[in-house]
Amino acid sequence: MIYFYHCYRGAHLSCVAAALHLKRIQPSAGVKEILSLEYFDVLQNRDMGVPVLAGYSQGNPVCFVGLGSGSKIFARFADSLTTKMQVPPQYKSVDCLECINLLTRIGGFISRFKGLKQIGRYLAARGVHKNLDKIFALVLQARGS
Repeated sequence: MIYFYHCYRGAHLSCVAAALHLKRIQPSAGVKEILSLEYFDVLQNRDMGVPVLAGYSQGNPVCFVGLGSGSKIFARFADSLTTKMQVPPQYKSVDCLECINLLTRIGGFISRFKGLKQIGRYLAARGVHKNLDKIFALVLQARGS
């Protein structure tokens, strides 16, 4: 089984979800721990659509990816493709965008488009921290636990 956590740019929500899945951070993690994640606020627009392998969980690849506005159609596309190829789906697609909040959006915008990386990263991490329980719920659902 391949786990795909995805959000708009792959820089905040989905990389944190992958870290939670891999137990690199706990659901009680603070802002400092979120900021210390290797890929937090790193991916750029040119990285959209390219999955990042975050690690393995019980032998299963755990990836995160930014899909832009295609985030809503990814699962439909993948299901359709595997059906046409008559290959049973062996992946889980987890849309993390339902966990976004205004603080994460503002932080990402400030970091990416205004060039104020430090303050933008902090605001985005605060926003993610506020919804960490929701992100963890998605992870638990994906893992079936």
